[in-house]
Formats: sequence, structure tokens, C-alpha cells
Amino acid sequence: MKNKSLLYKIILVVILVAMCFLMIYIGRGHTIYFDNKTMEVNGREVEAPYKVKVYIKGNEVADLSNGDRGMAIWIGPKAHIDMQVTKVKGGDKENISYDVPLPRAYDGVVINLVGLMNDAPYDTYISEFVPLATVTSAEDEEVVLDEFGDMSFDE
Repeated sequence: MKNKSLLYKIILVVILVAMCFLMIYIGRGHTIYFDNKTMEVNGREVEAPYKVKVYIKGNEVADLSNGDRGMAIWIGPKAHIDMQVTKVKGGDKENISYDVPLPRAYDGVVINLVGLMNDAPYDTYISEFVPLATVTSAEDEEVVLDEFGDMSFDE
């Protein structure tokens, strides 16, 4: 009877550990940034379309003109992106869908839609989002003085 109880506990622990690894894989969240910017694809420069509307799960998350960036939140290892593309002003609208595998190591992922639509290599249209560092100058820093106007810590 004691061995049976120990066996049940071991099975329960194995199931819980397996569920943890599964949740880490399918529950990974990403902030996806969509760029509609001209880029070089296979040695030739490809112009960005006039307008791209990006839909995720049926909801419009970005309405991008040429040169714009939009963003959305996605949870999971692969993003399903639906787009409505207008190549030139007043032109026909084309509906396109893509399943894009997202890198697990990145929290913020930048997807260049021009590269995605023109079959560019994965590494050229996917990159990590790196926010610009803000630089503070010496004039911007505030110096805190004690109540006597002194910076020393002697007593």
C-alpha cells in the first residue's frame, strides 16, 4: 500500500513538471512590432506598400502607411498574421495571411512586413526590438544637498 502511494506521488510530480515545460513553450508572450519600411531583399531594394492593415485574431492592430510602425501583443510560439495590403494609393486591396515563428529569446520582436511579403530570409525580416537608450547630460542631473547645503557626510 505504501509503494502504491509513492508511485502516485511520483506520477503526479512528473505530470506537473511536464505541464510546466508545456506552459513555458505555449505561454511565452511577445510584443510584436510591425514595420512597413522599404528594405533590401535578395540584393534588390523593395518599396514598402502604400498601406497595410494588420489583423491578429480578427482584430485590427495596426493601420500602417509607408514608413510606419505598429505593435501588438502575442502569446505563443507562432504568430498568425492577416494583412490587407494596398500597394499603391487607390489600388486594389489584397488579403494575405502568414504564420510567423517567433524567436523564444526575444521579448520584443520586429517584423519587417516588406521582407515577410517578399520571401526574404527569416533573419533579415525578424529582429529584436532594442529601445533607444536615453542619455542624460551633466546639466540635466539634479544634485541633492543636505539641509545645510553641504554634500559631505562628515559629522
